[in-house]
Amino acid sequence: MRRLTTNELRQSFLDFFAGKGHTLVASDALVPANDPSVLFTSAGMNQFKDYFLGRKTDLARAASCQKCFRTGDLDEVGATPFHHTFFEMLGNFSFGDYFKFEAIAWAWEYVTRVLLIGPKDLWISVYEDDAEALGIWKNEIGVPADKIKKFGAKENFWPSNAIVQGPNGPCGPCSEIYYTRSDGTDVEVWNLVFTQFDRREDGTLAPLPKRNIDTGMGLERMSSVLQGVLSNFEIDIFAPIVAAVQKAVGRTDTRTLRLLADHGRAVAFCIGDGVLPSNDGRGYVLRKLIRRCHFVLGAEKPQPFLYKVVSSVAEAMRVPYPEILERRDNIAQIICVEEEKFIKNILEGGTERLSAVVADLKARGQTTLAPETGLDLYVTHGIQPSFTADFCEKAGVRVDQEAVQKLIKKEQERSRSASKMSSQIFAGSGIVFKPSVFVGYETLTQEARVVQLAADGKEVQETSSGKPFALVLDKTPFYAEQGGQTGDRGCLKDKAGRVLARVSDTQRQDKAVVHEARLEAGARLAVGDTVTAEVDAERRHAVQRAHTATHILQAVLRSVLGQHVQQAGSHVEPDRFRFDFTHFKEISPEEMEDVQRLLNEYVIRNDQLAARLMPKEEALKTGAIALFGEKYEESVRVVFIADYSKEFCGGTHLGLTGDIGMIFITGSSSVGSGLRRIEALTGNLAFAEVFARIEALKEDLEKSRARVKALEKAEAKARVRQGEEEMKKRLEAAKPKKIKNVSFVAVSFEDRDPGLLRTAIDTLKAKHPAGHVFLVSSLFEGNAYFACGSTSGVSAHALLHRILKEKGGSGGGRKDFAQGGIKNFTDVASVVETGVALIREGRV
Repeated sequence: MRRLTTNELRQSFLDFFAGKGHTLVASDALVPANDPSVLFTSAGMNQFKDYFLGRKTDLARAASCQKCFRTGDLDEVGATPFHHTFFEMLGNFSFGDYFKFEAIAWAWEYVTRVLLIGPKDLWISVYEDDAEALGIWKNEIGVPADKIKKFGAKENFWPSNAIVQGPNGPCGPCSEIYYTRSDGTDVEVWNLVFTQFDRREDGTLAPLPKRNIDTGMGLERMSSVLQGVLSNFEIDIFAPIVAAVQKAVGRTDTRTLRLLADHGRAVAFCIGDGVLPSNDGRGYVLRKLIRRCHFVLGAEKPQPFLYKVVSSVAEAMRVPYPEILERRDNIAQIICVEEEKFIKNILEGGTERLSAVVADLKARGQTTLAPETGLDLYVTHGIQPSFTADFCEKAGVRVDQEAVQKLIKKEQERSRSASKMSSQIFAGSGIVFKPSVFVGYETLTQEARVVQLAADGKEVQETSSGKPFALVLDKTPFYAEQGGQTGDRGCLKDKAGRVLARVSDTQRQDKAVVHEARLEAGARLAVGDTVTAEVDAERRHAVQRAHTATHILQAVLRSVLGQHVQQAGSHVEPDRFRFDFTHFKEISPEEMEDVQRLLNEYVIRNDQLAARLMPKEEALKTGAIALFGEKYEESVRVVFIADYSKEFCGGTHLGLTGDIGMIFITGSSSVGSGLRRIEALTGNLAFAEVFARIEALKEDLEKSRARVKALEKAEAKARVRQGEEEMKKRLEAAKPKKIKNVSFVAVSFEDRDPGLLRTAIDTLKAKHPAGHVFLVSSLFEGNAYFACGSTSGVSAHALLHRILKEKGGSGGGRKDFAQGGIKNFTDVASVVETGVALIREGRV
């Protein structure tokens, strides 16, 4: 037996089948493209379904090492030596080419002659009614009869029990290769599926016109065989991860360590392929795995730990998957943020939540927790049933654990079915659209030939006005929606330049560009017709403004927030876009101000954009950013903006950043753990929004000014009223001072409007109608103001004039009333004294 490392085994398998005429196909992402039937890529055949269905015919043989993710056997992970959530599946496939003999012969050749595993340690299983496979193993390969076992449709038919239970569609018998270990245990290392029947609605198995081969060899299982260890967790790429887990948690329990190592690896690869924790779909599965690790660990004082495992995963898997190593810190941060939230909201918050539930039960006089409540606590809030039971027992509340577990099992079965292949995965082939050539980078108008029409879900040769239809041209300037950029709109014209149809959307299906259109009244269109395809240029340009802005935004965010920022999705429409990215805290107002400023600085610079087709490896070496989770061909298109932005991108762009006009951020928000979203406008919409906000500010400012003016007026009135009240009290309390035959009254105020002085004199005159002289003063804003009144023979004008003249002030008036002031003066007492002296001396 050859002792190979896991990386050597992977390469050996691929080299072997390349030598047998197979095209080597890179692993698809864990998030399958254009396949709504599964949440995750769960088998090597997933990415080849169109070939199995006959929709694609450019490959006859293929081989791959596929990243897979399954949650169907979670309870077995860690408990057995071989079960995983994330694993790698080696496979060779035939699409209507070779069949059973070659599949069996090559599998045996590889296992016995390449890997040098002794036939005495191997045995074979076949479907009990598959005489053909049995004959090949016995008569062609020479496996002894006692080394071949027959199994029923549950074990050796795909899908399991399909003959009786369905689903309808392609199916067939299986044959498996088993290895017997030194301890006597058997390990299934290779499964060969012979897809040769079409199960019909009445349960009959009709032979398929083109028979297929779908094989799978578990990389980790075969590695354990070759490396002479008793579990997958002891192989060279797994043992370091287990060791890292042990160091992080300080535990020695084998089952726990294996489970945590498995989940840590699975979580890291999910995030690496663009899945982020959330409350639905793939994100919910990821979130449950992270939480499951903490519940399994069961620490009294929980702390984030799973994020510490990422480095070991990245290092162990660096050869086949260097992207995990490149994004190691980013992945670890996302996991750590999720762990911290879970510990705070669930583990620590669970006690508080359960306390409320128990208090409510007792308030209603009940002592038993309903099983449905236990299920809700688990599904909605993530509180484990054991935690619920222990808490309730201490509080004197009974929990029917068996009933709760039954409900949870039903819920898990529903969830599990969502992550498996749909039962109708191969049911109905639909319309296979023909390939077309996109010329929209160079032109927005193109003469083209109609190669395919479809209406009401069927292919047609001709269509007339009144109904929407789908159209494929041999070449088209219309960009099909992809990578977040919305599809083009426009029209189709006849040779005379008349509009035949309006294109409302453009979508991509594999290599086909499918136009969704509606004919103008009275128009007809047939396959083979020549039309002029014309993109709505204004709309395309508006989309390009927004798309180019997303590239600038990513560069700016990485500059302001840090290099951990990675695009996690976008949606680009005419002059508006949203951009999701990884970041682990709220963006401060200062940071957002820097982002907004830098965005438009790059716009004003009017930098040139360039797009180049180049080998993927070369593009990565330039530092170009690829969107994680996307599968790229070996040749990729890279868009460059000056020296600050390099991105893999197949979308359409401007020639100069200045053509964006303006980028205006309208909002920033959190959309998940470690994930934020920015929404923004460009071009015309940005200008319109800015002007609208300026007008709104003007309107608000005018309203504010009016409110301030009204408040000031009201305040002035209130001040006057307050002053008048205070003045009246002071005047009423004023005592006349007898000087010769004149009664002299002097009253001083501070911070009172000088306009009140006249009123004060009138009030004093009314109180003292004859034989009095009045002097009223007010200190206001650093100046002194005076008013003088007289109901005696003394002239008010003469008295005040002489006083002010001596003090450097000025004023005047009549015999009965005079007023004036002194600038920058506060010594009112000396003025009063001067007035008293003048009256006493008879100088007035």
